[in-house]
Amino acid sequence: MLLNPSSGAKLPPAEIEALEAAAGEAGLEILRLQPGVDCAAVIRDRMREGRRLFVAAGGDGTVNAAIQPIVNTDAVLGVIPVGTYNHFAKDLGIPLAWRDALAVITGGATKQIDAARANERFFVNNISLGLYPDLVAKRESKGRDYPRWKARLFAAWSTLQQFPHIAVTLESEHHQEVVRTHVLMVSNNRYDLSRIGIDAPRSALAEGRLSVYWLPHVPRVKLMSFIAHFLAGRVHTAPGFRSFQTARLKLQTRGQHLDAGVDGEVARLSLPLMVTIVPQSLLVKVPR
Repeated sequence: MLLNPSSGAKLPPAEIEALEAAAGEAGLEILRLQPGVDCAAVIRDRMREGRRLFVAAGGDGTVNAAIQPIVNTDAVLGVIPVGTYNHFAKDLGIPLAWRDALAVITGGATKQIDAARANERFFVNNISLGLYPDLVAKRESKGRDYPRWKARLFAAWSTLQQFPHIAVTLESEHHQEVVRTHVLMVSNNRYDLSRIGIDAPRSALAEGRLSVYWLPHVPRVKLMSFIAHFLAGRVHTAPGFRSFQTARLKLQTRGQHLDAGVDGEVARLSLPLMVTIVPQSLLVKVPR
């Protein structure tokens, strides 16, 4: 079990100790993730020893780190969601209480799902360009000990003041288009955008398709209108909103690199950016 004690939820020390004790009783080796720990290298070492179950105890960023050596192998991923949003765990139907999530790992079923890849980096949720990476960077600049709600407010205000956008060429098997946008997202399978707010779920994770969403460049006031449509579950009625599905996507913009949100963490990716679906490539533990 790869435990990230600094994930968004920041369990109290007593709860972390209780989680470690319960995981140990379940037969799991526990490794606390600290700065400088190479998560992928640790997993590869254990795989050479014959281990085949790896548990990410943290948020979506911890899951992303864990899947890199696991995709396209016979190893199985378990998730104990103790992060801020836990989108991936919610989409899999994994309980948010860690004791119930651990019960899924020890007694649940194994399911095969899709992953996606941005150049050589795998992801399970989405990659985001435009406002989002800037917002995350500003939020995290306040540090983990700063109240999270204050950090989010600061990040939102500061990001909207600067109002960053990108101009990017999208090329798929269907078409090629140049878009100028503040918000662009490529997801592993489809989101149900009729569901309210930031927790729009994915009803399936094995469709074998990427979904691409973006909003053309708009003034701040119209962006606020789009956010209102999104929170009301009416994003498809927002003026200018676009989406399509594809198996692969090439993104190109100026420069050699761009900053993107990858499963909720900011990463610098090389250009051109090739995004592909990797069907049926990840084994996960889910409730029976």
